[in-house]
Amino acid sequence: MRRLTLFVLASLFTLTACAADPAVQDARDHVDRVADLLTGFDPWVAEDVGYYLTQEEKEHLTVLDVSGDGREDPGRVRIKVRGKDRTTRPPMASPGVSLPAVAVFLCFDLEVVAHRPVTDHVRPTKADRRVNVTQVGCPEGSPRRFRPPAVLPARTDSWLKKHLPTTFDLGAARRAVRGLNLDPRIRQDVAEFDGKIGIALQEPDGDCLFARVWPSTVQVWSPWRPWAPPVLPAERACSAAQAASGYSY
Repeated sequence: MRRLTLFVLASLFTLTACAADPAVQDARDHVDRVADLLTGFDPWVAEDVGYYLTQEEKEHLTVLDVSGDGREDPGRVRIKVRGKDRTTRPPMASPGVSLPAVAVFLCFDLEVVAHRPVTDHVRPTKADRRVNVTQVGCPEGSPRRFRPPAVLPARTDSWLKKHLPTTFDLGAARRAVRGLNLDPRIRQDVAEFDGKIGIALQEPDGDCLFARVWPSTVQVWSPWRPWAPPVLPAERACSAAQAASGYSY
């Protein structure tokens, strides 16, 4: 009986080891997809990159850490990948013994580097960056948590149109903006220029919302028109002075 048990365990180990090869390949396929994604992030905001990756492949991917800040030196992403054997395996000959699903957990360090110089006047493409992938030992401890990217609430336009004053009252305009309870990562600029009040709200990725106030009139608009050519980062100024002037690309 002992000999039979050892035989079954040995057979199980052999089949599991063979099945692990496809699971490893599956894990590496996931890593390749992540590496491809990383070349296209612009701007590189570590918190946003980490959050986006955690939403991409929840079943297979754990983001352990993200570093870096900027376009020239985006940084690194450390991930833990779960690979599964998706091949069909024959059932065990011995009754009452089933082969467990095979999964492997591998950890990788992905370094994103500029393949060629990237400046504020050129929008980077995937050809501008490469990713160096290194397999590393899986660290202990809990994975890092990433908060969602900072975005303007969907109600922002209607809120401003309803709550901004229709008189030249800078204090009331600032109170209306504070009433939105915006994420502190969103830059707020409210000021007076040339007899008008300008309001500029800018998300971390550069998207901007303008509003301006002068007697009996409130306007709210996005300066980047969807049909216009892409705006380069250096051209994405977002200021209260521009809003007061009625600027629209």
